Amino acid sequence: MFLRDNWYVAAWSDEVGRTPLARTVLGEDLLLYRTQAGAAIVLENRCAHRRLPLSLGRLVGDTVECAYHGLVYDETGRCTKIPGQDPPRNVGVKAYPVVERDQFVLVWMGAPARADPAKVISFPRLADRDWGVTKVRLHVAGNFLLILDNLLDLSHVAYVHGTTIGNAAVAENAEVKFSQSGNMIRVTREMSSVLAARTYAEFGPHAGIFDRWQISEYRPPGYFLINNGSGKCGWATTDGSSRLDTQGEWGFQVYHCITPETEKTSHQFWALAHELNAVPPEGRPEFYRQSHQVILEDQVVYEAQQRSLDTDPAGASAENVGTRVVIGADRGLQMARRLLSELQTGSA
Repeated sequence: MFLRDNWYVAAWSDEVGRTPLARTVLGEDLLLYRTQAGAAIVLENRCAHRRLPLSLGRLVGDTVECAYHGLVYDETGRCTKIPGQDPPRNVGVKAYPVVERDQFVLVWMGAPARADPAKVISFPRLADRDWGVTKVRLHVAGNFLLILDNLLDLSHVAYVHGTTIGNAAVAENAEVKFSQSGNMIRVTREMSSVLAARTYAEFGPHAGIFDRWQISEYRPPGYFLINNGSGKCGWATTDGSSRLDTQGEWGFQVYHCITPETEKTSHQFWALAHELNAVPPEGRPEFYRQSHQVILEDQVVYEAQQRSLDTDPAGASAENVGTRVVIGADRGLQMARRLLSELQTGSA
């Protein structure tokens, strides 16, 4: 269920440099590198001659030289040199439209003529110097749909992340609401007068009973903004706006960009951003460690689910997990699955 006419994150900006980088996106093998001027380039990672990955070659100026027979390709993918002979006309490899924004290198996986930079999903706080940022790229041995499901049902935080950001109140005492606006699905969780979980108690201003809230906003094909806020019991904004859209007295935002690699593997680009005064410099290593632990615990779940699906004698899959029970918290992921299906068929 890949939506090709979309921008996908292929790499963090600092992953792409003057060393050829191989990455697979939507089943297509890509080569990423930078020109001498710093522009990010994405080409098909397969020499037109004998199909050796160009990522095994070397950069010569702004071109890439194949490590097998020395064929050279420029940043447009055109073959400009075959040693010992004139290069034939109209021979080359595919070049992909690229946009670099908010620490991401994004690639358009559909028809190049339809690539519109205005359609890029932006997370500007990742480039805001007034916010601290920590980030991770995970290679997940699981279908991307399993990751989307997880991020649209945060009731799992109580059980998967019980040593850091979760406790029973996350699942038992939350008022959960679901909404859709165009192609954006929003799930809100508001927890009032609950005990602070470890990370909140250790780094926030409230170690005992407090109010906590989360929103999870999903935009296809695989972009999430999750706002996490908290405050003393009954805390409200001074202007009457919804506290769900703020971090309140203490909180942070999490961003996920989910890029399918193959039908059974995915790239997960994860980042957390916080106001600089929310976590003092001396506390950040431990705060970041706990935050990274959360995403690694999720990876264990995704990969265990994929193995379970692969060995199911009934032939279950990420597209149809064969569930025998539907719970109330499933509503958000059901909405996302339906939206993806509509976009795939063109009915959305």
